Amino acid sequence: MAGTILYPGNTLGIIGNSSNGPLLVNAARRVGLNVAAYTSEGDSEIASLADAVFVGAFDDQQRLQAFAENCDIVTYESEHVPSDVIAFISRFTKVPQTSDALAMMQDRSLERAFFEELKINIPPYATIIGLDDLYGSAAGIGYPAILKPMQKGIEHEQQLTIRSQADVPLAADMLQKGPHILEATVPKAQELSVLVVKGYPQENELADQIRLFPIIETNYQQGRLMRALAPARISNDVAGEVDRISQTVAQHLDYYGVFQLTFLLTPEGTLFLRDLVPAMDRSGLVFDKATNITMFEAHLHAIAGLPLAKPQQYMTAVLASFDDDQLDAIRTQWILKSNWEFVFYHRSGRQISPTAGHVLIQAPTIQDGLNQLAATTIWDPRRPLPPTPSRLNNRV
Repeated sequence: MAGTILYPGNTLGIIGNSSNGPLLVNAARRVGLNVAAYTSEGDSEIASLADAVFVGAFDDQQRLQAFAENCDIVTYESEHVPSDVIAFISRFTKVPQTSDALAMMQDRSLERAFFEELKINIPPYATIIGLDDLYGSAAGIGYPAILKPMQKGIEHEQQLTIRSQADVPLAADMLQKGPHILEATVPKAQELSVLVVKGYPQENELADQIRLFPIIETNYQQGRLMRALAPARISNDVAGEVDRISQTVAQHLDYYGVFQLTFLLTPEGTLFLRDLVPAMDRSGLVFDKATNITMFEAHLHAIAGLPLAKPQQYMTAVLASFDDDQLDAIRTQWILKSNWEFVFYHRSGRQISPTAGHVLIQAPTIQDGLNQLAATTIWDPRRPLPPTPSRLNNRV
């Protein structure tokens, strides 16, 4: 499949309201692109940075068409953009990530069927329509198990952990809202993720370009990224299997750009593919000072039809998120830590995440970086987390 080449002076359209947008604008500006933004928030950071701004709802087709017709290519910068919006925009301009891929990745049942078709190991799951399904499936899958809406990223997403048969009736209200899946938990699993870059074939080549960033070790709580370590502390055999699965998914996915795969690794060495995210995940920010190319630069090269660089990591890196209630302690570290980079998020409008920013630590080893975090006591694992808005708790 041939890609449209973006040249300096062309216009890249960015649709969405996440914190990825401004970072993608900055990367586009560095390579000479103009940027048009479509956002529902006129006071958002991306609106202040873009060359042209279209403010409107996702169901405003007249506004969406005007936006699309002003762009050479459009990219969605998070998985929260409805797939039917991307399908509509695709009638007027090119969207390399495609609406079909987004629709599949937003539907947990379709996503898991895709994995099964590729014969990839995933946690056991069942489709749940009503309480009778839940009683039967929970007994078969085992406890605890997690009940999740079929559709990812819905406005008021709820997830429920079913710890015993006595918990099943608690799901009655959730099941009134539509179909769900019940998924087995994987106890004491190590969380891994990999950013995959898929680009168009280059001249005189038939195969798509596929590049992988180094594997990341992550920690999520309540659907929020708390920590990212790169490279992950795993064996060569596990790394090889992660790479093989990532290549397989990329080859069979009608999608160009950066996407994320998340994995669970048991203490016994069993690897499960858990999730496919059709966008740049925040865990990839761990590479901002550690590799030869950022995920935003890689995404731009992929959707612009350009040759893809192979991501190479020059140093170990540790990312740790912080919340508003940790800001005073962060200010203390601000004047003490010469090897820490402090990143503060610009939040406005409906961006309701309690995460205020993150620190990036460059250290000789991962353990040294973790020791630096522990010495501050800011990231005490016993500290209760601020409430997470339900619509943000949909990482998996």
